[in-house]
Amino acid sequence: MKRFIFATTLLLFSAASVNAEFLGGFIYNGSTTPGGGYTTAVASKQGSATCKNIWYIVSVGDCSVRAAMKNGGIRSLAGYDVHRENILGFQTITTKAWGN
Repeated sequence: MKRFIFATTLLLFSAASVNAEFLGGFIYNGSTTPGGGYTTAVASKQGSATCKNIWYIVSVGDCSVRAAMKNGGIRSLAGYDVHRENILGFQTITTKAWGN
């Protein structure tokens, strides 16, 4: 019984600690959310940056818009999107930016 209460508490704490910016889905989440900076300019370059998160406890990597721009050689940002994939608490966040 103690194990069940501990596991339930851990699961609820993990699910409740999710930042409001991110969409739910502790078991599975595969979502793309719009970033910003959209213009009508034609984008000739694209870059991406990825970071990983384990159970919302340990995060590694740089998935910022600046990192995506640097990886794609972009000087003028036209727009970006953020893709999140979460499987049982192992999350991968990829920011894709495009511009010139």
